[in-house]
Amino acid sequence: MLRNKSFVKRTRKGNVVRTVKEHYLRDDIVCGLESCQHATCAQARSDAAQAAPLSATPRDSTTWGPHYLLPDTNALVNQIDIFERPIINDVVVLSTVLDELRALSIATYNRVRAI
Repeated sequence: MLRNKSFVKRTRKGNVVRTVKEHYLRDDIVCGLESCQHATCAQARSDAAQAAPLSATPRDSTTWGPHYLLPDTNALVNQIDIFERPIINDVVVLSTVLDELRALSIATYNRVRAI
């Protein structure tokens, strides 16, 4: 899916320039939740023999309720030992965080990829 955002702006010299920003949204990537009822997700689960990577019932706590973890780069660099424990599950690591980890610390990047 492609979304365009176009606008007109004036340069320092006074010229008018039309700027177009394109934003691509992929609809062929599934969310990974077992409980998702979207047609694309259901089709991918039926085609693949493997289970969804995120559980249908995430870990529940009395304070926060059911949740998934989305760590940032600093959390992974400074607290990688905690994320390696078997009690921590349902963690979503964003690709931008992985890219930053690779640039900062290749050892931590390899440990995250091994989890």
